[in-house]
Amino acid sequence: MAAKKKRMTQKEKDFNRKYKKELQEKGLIPPDKKRLNRKKFIEEAVSEWNDRDSDCYIWDFYLMRAVGYMTAQVGRNLNPTPEAVGVAKVLKAAMKLKEFQDKIKSEGREDYTITEEYEYIKEILKM
Repeated sequence: MAAKKKRMTQKEKDFNRKYKKELQEKGLIPPDKKRLNRKKFIEEAVSEWNDRDSDCYIWDFYLMRAVGYMTAQVGRNLNPTPEAVGVAKVLKAAMKLKEFQDKIKSEGREDYTITEEYEYIKEILKM
């Protein structure tokens, strides 16, 4: 049977915090990162994407390279990061949207509602 993990005392936590700060001041470990404002980040990224250079005709090339880098991201324990999973969901959603378009076309339809499209891909979005 595995031994129970002992909780650290406040004295131990304070010591670790102080030691970490000293190591950061000496430059031996990197400083703490500021928390990302996700909403602002998304707004900036969408704005930059919408304002991209329209004279460039290979944006899909750059986008696919970025997807490759993002899906290769791993955490400390070599498991995929949540960001990598998010990008993989985007890829799956794109494939599902193509499948939806093919289905609509095979039914001889040209029109559909956004709700129909959303219903077709929502299982991926909620994974």
